[in-house]
Amino acid sequence: MKLKTIAMSLGLIAFGTAALAPHANAEGAFPNRPLMLAAAQNHHGVGTVTQIDRKGRRVELKHGPIKSIGWMAMTMFFEVEDADLLDEIEVGDEVDFDFIETRDKRYVITDIETRG
Repeated sequence: MKLKTIAMSLGLIAFGTAALAPHANAEGAFPNRPLMLAAAQNHHGVGTVTQIDRKGRRVELKHGPIKSIGWMAMTMFFEVEDADLLDEIEVGDEVDFDFIETRDKRYVITDIETRG
């Protein structure tokens, strides 16, 4: 009986985790949906814009280490909270940016500005 209960619990945990995973559409963009904010810790990074996906409301950045979240330097896509932020940057720009991690593990830029 205990084994069956444990197996059912693990199944529910696995299902719940899969249900919260982000799902991109066929174009690799995330549908417009409300942000599910976690404790909304703000993180700051410095990087270079490598791609801008206006339709998908996201930007790819090659950024340095971000200690507040324990990341080493890497290149990755971030969603943007406000699509107008993408009008202020161009590929090749060095930028300062602030972002949050949502409850569903998306990384969303709340502010981005060119350096200099």
